[in-house]
Amino acid sequence: MFLRKGLLAVVGIVLACGMGAAAMAQKPQPQSQTAPRQDETLRKEQIERMQERRERREQGIAGHREIDRHGGMGRLMRELNLTEQQLQQRRAIMERRLESTEVQREELFRLGEKRRAGTFTADDEARAKALHQELRSSMESVRSEMDALLTSEQKARLEQLENERKQERGQRREQRLKERQERLKNKPTSL
Repeated sequence: MFLRKGLLAVVGIVLACGMGAAAMAQKPQPQSQTAPRQDETLRKEQIERMQERRERREQGIAGHREIDRHGGMGRLMRELNLTEQQLQQRRAIMERRLESTEVQREELFRLGEKRRAGTFTADDEARAKALHQELRSSMESVRSEMDALLTSEQKARLEQLENERKQERGQRREQRLKERQERLKNKPTSL
């Protein structure tokens, strides 16, 4: 009986080692040629989208929509009932900003491609952080220019809207936290 158990244990160990060695000995399969083609197609689509955005911006129809897309400052500004003159000034400010930051945004796009390709270096990381900071400071200057366009009533309304938005964000954050805690509480424990 003891011999049988010992023999079974030895056979089990040999089989486990043999399977592990076989798995390690397998050469990784060469990637198919479809992956580079997909990457090229994706890259071409991204370039086309960038060119379309640039063309729209040059035509003057994208200016204020660039920020509006995410419901940020543009949504708040729309709720202030700006005059036609204020809207024109706002568009001019946004177009100037987009033109002045185009080089930084394109460089960030290229750095993002390097990151996805796996060729991203520490220098690239530092450059990306610097570019992000430049874009942030550019946006802050836009913000101060936009504030200068507003009347005192519009500034008060903007502050009220921003506070409401912060409260909504806080409520959504709390709701997500509660949902996450509820999921964790209801998750079966495996022992």
